[in-house]
Amino acid sequence: MPGIYGFSKSKTLFGSCLSDITAAVKYEQFIKDSDFEDENIAASRVHLGIVGESTTPVSIDHCHVWVEGEAYNAQEVSQQLNLKAESLGNLLAEAYLKDKLAACLNRLDGYFCAALYDKNNKQIKLISDRYGMRALFWYMRDGGFAWGSEVKSILACKGVRTEVDEKSCECFISLGHFLGEDTWFKDIRLIKPATILTYDITDDVLEHEYYWKWSEIKPSELSFEQAVDELGIRFGQAVKKRISLNDEIGVSLSGGLDSRALIAALKKEYPDKEGYAFTFGIPGCDDIDIAQRVTERAHWQHDKFYFNDRNWFQPRINMVKNTDGLKDMKHMHGGEFLGIVSNNARINLSGYLGDAIFGCSYHRDKSTFNKSPDMEIVSKYYGDYLESSFLDDFYNIDHIEPILFMSRGRRFINMGLINTLHMIEQRVPFFDNTCVELIFSLPDEYREDNKLYSAMLQKYYPNFFNDIPWQKTGVPIGVKQSQVKVFAKRVVSKVNRTIRALLGLSSAIDYTDYNMWIRSEAVSKFLKDLLDPTNAEYSKVTKVDFLNEFLMPHLESRMTDNSDQVLRAATMEIYLRQVKGNKLPDLNTH
Repeated sequence: MPGIYGFSKSKTLFGSCLSDITAAVKYEQFIKDSDFEDENIAASRVHLGIVGESTTPVSIDHCHVWVEGEAYNAQEVSQQLNLKAESLGNLLAEAYLKDKLAACLNRLDGYFCAALYDKNNKQIKLISDRYGMRALFWYMRDGGFAWGSEVKSILACKGVRTEVDEKSCECFISLGHFLGEDTWFKDIRLIKPATILTYDITDDVLEHEYYWKWSEIKPSELSFEQAVDELGIRFGQAVKKRISLNDEIGVSLSGGLDSRALIAALKKEYPDKEGYAFTFGIPGCDDIDIAQRVTERAHWQHDKFYFNDRNWFQPRINMVKNTDGLKDMKHMHGGEFLGIVSNNARINLSGYLGDAIFGCSYHRDKSTFNKSPDMEIVSKYYGDYLESSFLDDFYNIDHIEPILFMSRGRRFINMGLINTLHMIEQRVPFFDNTCVELIFSLPDEYREDNKLYSAMLQKYYPNFFNDIPWQKTGVPIGVKQSQVKVFAKRVVSKVNRTIRALLGLSSAIDYTDYNMWIRSEAVSKFLKDLLDPTNAEYSKVTKVDFLNEFLMPHLESRMTDNSDQVLRAATMEIYLRQVKGNKLPDLNTH
């Protein structure tokens, strides 16, 4: 992915070279900024040239800033703080020099990460956006400090220790993603959200500061009807400030509500603008059929991309490297077709976690409504892998979702966006600050059964929601279905999928069929060779035999679906071999 990278010059990392790091992270389509190097640090950036600074570092006096990404209210914040910034990089530098950095960041609404170098004080400050969505990793050991938007930029530094974290590996295989700030390696960490991380080069000391916390959101007294109107207004504004007529905007459109809501809002703001939508799936699946109805109504261009048992696996081997093994390859949907998508859209407007914020999809029952998270609640979601860090006062609010956003959301769903950043930029309107602040000022009951979200969509965008079904239920939102009917439908769907699997047929409901595709001759042979514990890298980390525990039972019975575990195991082994420079088995899909 595009981003920033650098290291402090120390006894352990002094032999590192920016050219080596650049070679590890630069794609052909990237623009590379000039290298910066002095007696204390070396740093640079690669980027697509679509959003953000045209070049870095942005320098004012002894302060140098590298920033990747963008903020949508930078000019507004600049005026509020009596600054005169021309860009986000200028704003951060000027705010720092005037001792207003934390106040500035507290107000910024954006999708970015940054590194700030104070030459006089010999300090490096790493900065994450409020929700930590634009990834930034760091390493500190034996007097050395390095950072990068990708783990591979840190691995390219000479002297970096790469001891694999066994507990993190177990967590990935069990849950399909990492938690907290973990990576595959003990000494490489993901920066926390809403963070200023300060490294003192002279003293080799690291300090952490939150510039914003969830507790800043206070309860409101809005009625349900008032909340519906306020949400409709704020959502429309969130979309509006993330687009302009000159942007080449695309929307990854499914059969759900979130991406459709984005198209509806875009259509309302720019009724004459023809946008570009794209949908992934298998022929006849509900997602593609529903998306087609939406784009016909919007008069948008709509590309449909079809997965099959021959075209899905090979591209994802490279994507494992793109994401530093942090994204389960089963869920890299659509990355296979990014080349075509990027020819039609430079920026994707993403429905990232819309159902979890505006809806209530992360709650499992009412028992967690309006409660601050505790170890008992968190353990229901993460079992043996829960961490005491989840009880950090950053999450001090009477809602459980923030913890889930920063773990499952940021560490699993968000990695899907990161997987695309080497080709296309992303914007995430549902994480607009004003929308999030509104939602979590309200009682959870407002969002129960999607009530608030559905009411807003029907009132503000009726043309797209009153008669087009929702993939989840098969009927338009607002059509009431009893819990008994919904449960019965799910049971019937599961039975139908099981029967079709036994017959070797795909489901018309789902947009993928990994259960069957793993069984194809080429992929199953590759996986058998890959997961054979005899020469596998994973065998050095865990005693679990991935071949005989996961893959063989899957292949030997059509009633067994171990596709989750199999593809998590494959992701782990592929990544560890890529890091070690070890050869992968041959894959012949022809």
